[in-house]
Amino acid sequence: MEELKNIAPNLSKIKKENAFGTPKHYFDDFSARMQMQLEAEKHVADKKEFKIINLLKPALGLAASFAIIFMLVYIPLKTFIPQEQVIQTTASTDYNDQFETILEELDESSFFSLLDGNDSEVNFSDDDLIAYVSTNFSAYEIYEYTEE
Repeated sequence: MEELKNIAPNLSKIKKENAFGTPKHYFDDFSARMQMQLEAEKHVADKKEFKIINLLKPALGLAASFAIIFMLVYIPLKTFIPQEQVIQTTASTDYNDQFETILEELDESSFFSLLDGNDSEVNFSDDDLIAYVSTNFSAYEIYEYTEE
C-alpha cells in the first residue's frame, strides 16, 4: 500500500467501495412495472397493421439490385466495346451457322462424291478426314457403318 501512495497519491485516496448499485426500493414494485411494460408491448404488436408495402419491400429491393448490377455491367461494356467489333462477331457467327447447316444437310454419299471429285482444289489429308468423322459420328455409328 505504501508503494501505491508513492507512485500515485491521488489514486490511493480513492475509497475502495462498489460504485455500482440499484436505487433504493427499486425492486419493491418491479413486478408491477414489468407487467405494465409487457402489456404495453402487446398492445403495440396488436395495433401494427398489415400493409402491402411491407410485403413488396423485399421484392422491390431485389429488383432494384438486379437493375443496378445490370447497369454497372452493361454500360461499361457498351462504351468500351466498339460497335464494329460487335457487328464482326455477329457476322462470323452467321457464317458459322450457315456452314453448320450445310454440314448437317450433307449426307455420306455426297461427302464421298466430294472427296472422289478431282475438280476440287482442296485435298483432304487422312488427319482431316479422321477429325471430320470423329466430330460428326459417334463410335457406335462408325462401328455400325463398318459392319454393313
